[in-house]
Amino acid sequence: MNNKPFLIDAVLGNSRMLVTLTRNAEIQRLFWPHVDGEQHVERILGGLSVNRAPVVWQDDARWNHVQAYEPDQNVLVTRSTLGGLLVTATDAAVPDCDVLVRQLVVQNVGAEPVSAAYALYQWIRIDENPLYNTAMYDEGYDCLVHYRKDSFMATGADRLTSTVAIGEPASVRSGATALEFSGPAVLHGDMAGAAMWELGRLAPGESVELTLYWAMGRGMDEVGELLDRARSAGTAALLRQTRAYWSSWLSRARSFSVPAGDERLPLLSGIPASPASPVELETLYRRSLLVFKLMSDEQSGAVIAAPEFDPGYTSCGGYAYCWGRDAAYITVAMDMAGYHDLAGNFYRWAVGAQEPEGWWMHRHYTSGHWGPSWGLIQVDETGSILYGMALHARLHGGPTFVESVWESVARAADWLVGNMDVQTGLPRHAVDLWEERTAQLTYSSGAVYAGLMAAAEMAGSLGRKDEAAGWRNAAAALREAILRECVRDGRFLRGRYLQVPEATYTAALAAGGTCRVRKGPKGHPIYELSEDQVPDTSLLGMGTPFGVMACDDPIMTATASHLVDALWTEPAGGMKRYTGDHYRTGNPWVLCTLWLGLYEAERGNAGLARQLLDWTAARTSTTGLLAEQVDPVTGEPVWVVPLTWSHAMYVLLVLKLYA
Repeated sequence: MNNKPFLIDAVLGNSRMLVTLTRNAEIQRLFWPHVDGEQHVERILGGLSVNRAPVVWQDDARWNHVQAYEPDQNVLVTRSTLGGLLVTATDAAVPDCDVLVRQLVVQNVGAEPVSAAYALYQWIRIDENPLYNTAMYDEGYDCLVHYRKDSFMATGADRLTSTVAIGEPASVRSGATALEFSGPAVLHGDMAGAAMWELGRLAPGESVELTLYWAMGRGMDEVGELLDRARSAGTAALLRQTRAYWSSWLSRARSFSVPAGDERLPLLSGIPASPASPVELETLYRRSLLVFKLMSDEQSGAVIAAPEFDPGYTSCGGYAYCWGRDAAYITVAMDMAGYHDLAGNFYRWAVGAQEPEGWWMHRHYTSGHWGPSWGLIQVDETGSILYGMALHARLHGGPTFVESVWESVARAADWLVGNMDVQTGLPRHAVDLWEERTAQLTYSSGAVYAGLMAAAEMAGSLGRKDEAAGWRNAAAALREAILRECVRDGRFLRGRYLQVPEATYTAALAAGGTCRVRKGPKGHPIYELSEDQVPDTSLLGMGTPFGVMACDDPIMTATASHLVDALWTEPAGGMKRYTGDHYRTGNPWVLCTLWLGLYEAERGNAGLARQLLDWTAARTSTTGLLAEQVDPVTGEPVWVVPLTWSHAMYVLLVLKLYA
């Protein structure tokens, strides 16, 4: 399952089923029954046979594809042309049942009549496992079935199947291509299936419809009944139901008003000369709210960073997990946009996922179990979750919400207080927010400060004066330590006592740097540089959102100016994470650019903040989604689409400027 393109062109779902697609409408991955759940698809391909010629599958270069979401909908339309035929595929995941619908309209746009047949090839590995699968054709429900243990996928249509095949993937695909179908069978192992539907003869201008359904469930009867319900309801009703659901979802959103803008002089390279229109900014806002729902697991309340695209960890550590850090920014955006229920669901999940000592693990599955890790404790995550909880209480939940999470708040705040280094007064060594280095980190210290202030605020709302005073005093002491330990030359360092390899330590020592060696677990030496002076966009967090310093404080303005000088890219523009970033060649990040926009908006520089908003609107994917990173030359998305944190930062900035 690792030989697929990393970039995702579109995503659909219903918060239990999450589906990613390529720009040719190939169903690339299907996660169920959770948004980070097992992925079941190796290949699903459709194709046409014209005048009984071999099938031309949708990944063939002879096709031409144009793809877009329906406006303000999680409904995807892909228009594909092959010679004189136009195939319009409309895809949607039904909100109230685990059925994926694909409505196909095949139209003869040529000058000659043709006969057509539609073929489907699917190689399914239930639960991401090539072992112990069974593939078969069920005559009663007229569908292909793939199952493993209690996970079943059934694929049928709104008309009778003409012929089917079951067998080894390569032979099934080659046979289907040649219109040679072996017929029904029940086979176990790593098997594929294929089916064909005769569409008849089409005169010029004539069209025919075929709808496919994929149903997921826990048994044969369940998926079969889902297919029957879908067929009985009809395609038009299912799509109408889906559109009504998403329209209702967006009707709850907080509104804002964007004034039209004139052409202006861009303040940084790569910023568009003309502002994005109000319609463009509002469209991206609503798309972001649709993404929030798709990435929120309905059953647990957890929110994932992105749909998984690298399950083998060939180029990264995976993304379909719930990070407390990402989720805190995302849920703050949800709350600010009016989706308090989604934010509240996450915080209820967080209470159950918290460790007994009070901290939160690096990342989790939506089930609450620990995710694979390379840095168990990242202290900023615990502080960030507390920060988000306090904002949720302020905007929506009030003391009732605080009561419901109080034990979790108290455990987390007490753990943060007990996690301070006696020598520096900063939080003890932890992995940084980019998960690449270990130090006593300025950003993490800011998150802890904000978390303690948030805990004090929540304690005060319940009349718990002693706890409120204790945590407020701890936050004040931490702020003093940050200003003492983490400010040099009038701006913030990235951190103190950065752990480095011995060779780096030796070279720094020879160059006159201040370093130290201390004993780690089992007595092994840990080599450290006293100061980490690398410019890092996350230092903007000391102003916003964490409020350690006012954004117009000289320390913050000097820090921000230094960051822009060091990290703004040319010619496409955008902020890098930090100097020397090596991940994916060190591209500009959408969320880092928006972070600069939030900082500028907070300090009253609405002009530059708006230009950074316009930069973002010009950097969406072809389907209007925001990536993690963009190409520094072309500005096109190059990694992780969609990244939920990017969408969250966009929502926060557009609301900051215009709500």
